[in-house]
Amino acid sequence: MDAKKDQEAIKAKLDSILFPRTKAKSFKITVRFGHHLSVSYKKAVDLAQRNPTYTEEGEGEWKKHEATYTPEEVEELFQLFNLVHEWEDTEILVNHKKIPYGHQLWLLLMWFYRIK
Repeated sequence: MDAKKDQEAIKAKLDSILFPRTKAKSFKITVRFGHHLSVSYKKAVDLAQRNPTYTEEGEGEWKKHEATYTPEEVEELFQLFNLVHEWEDTEILVNHKKIPYGHQLWLLLMWFYRIK
């Protein structure tokens, strides 16, 4: 039985190498940002609200906005990110998880989909 599990593990590993796009389809980037005094704030909120996954929580100065983007929505993601990336409370989540250096790394992860 262990030999069968080993074969399945090897097959799964080979499939992930030979067919990488199947896993990439579930790749998502979430942009979360809060209230800001910037003139770009209203435009950022409008862009985020256009996304079907848009959510908000809190009120006033404590309001948080969140939208999740797939590789097919890379242009919309870049538009929003360009407005909010310098705000200190902006968070970038990869597949709904915080990762170290999210601001710096996510761009490289999504750039491929922008240049297709």
